[in-house]
Amino acid sequence: MNTGIYVSDLSTSYHIFHRYHFCRGNNNKRKSRLGLILQGSGTYIYLGKKLKVEEGDVVFIPENVYCYSEWRSENRIEVVYISCFMHYESFKYEPQIIDVSENTKNDILQIAALLSDENRSVFSAYSKFYHLLDEIFAQLKPSEIAYDKTLSTATEYITDHYAETFSVEELARHCCVSESTIYHLFKRELGQTPIHFLNSIRINLAIEYLENTNYSISTISQMVGYKSENHFRRIFTDLAGTTPLKYRRGGSKAGE
Repeated sequence: MNTGIYVSDLSTSYHIFHRYHFCRGNNNKRKSRLGLILQGSGTYIYLGKKLKVEEGDVVFIPENVYCYSEWRSENRIEVVYISCFMHYESFKYEPQIIDVSENTKNDILQIAALLSDENRSVFSAYSKFYHLLDEIFAQLKPSEIAYDKTLSTATEYITDHYAETFSVEELARHCCVSESTIYHLFKRELGQTPIHFLNSIRINLAIEYLENTNYSISTISQMVGYKSENHFRRIFTDLAGTTPLKYRRGGSKAGE
């Protein structure tokens, strides 16, 4: 491992998803993440590639690659992440699964526990994490990846304006490129169209409202950016595999 590497702003996060979840992911301003899949399975998508993960996998997500993820399960999904900023002279990796021992997986959980404790020992967490990196970096496969700044601008715009009405042409104009360029960029780098990316964000937020509020389906459809409730229902069913009402009822077979 290059002795010039160091990390800063070490933190942890614990995620629980139910049945379907779209995670907008990181961009080049966010932290690198080391994740342990505790339950369920999902797919990380980046640069037109897909990385499928299952329960028990340890995944490394570098901060210099835009990566989002989709999760589907009949039961719940649990993932714990340790995140940090990596300071490294030549840090060119892409998302990948790391083959580690059960002891290393336990170390990830211990570091997460240290970082979650209000009376935590920061030095102990950093010490354990540096030892963890010694094993992780020995297995990381370098990659000559290239991140497109136009894609960063476009995804950030969609994320910030998901509840508004705008066309791909307007998105392209914001990015100072043609509509065709934006479309092909999303297909090449993320494997989907800008509209599908927008719909994924909207439906994920709709799911959060369905799970955590008593808002009506009509209200939720408007809150996440759909003028037509029927259109919202169609998109929701296509992505989540069930209707909004059935999702709220926990997968009931009853019709709406």
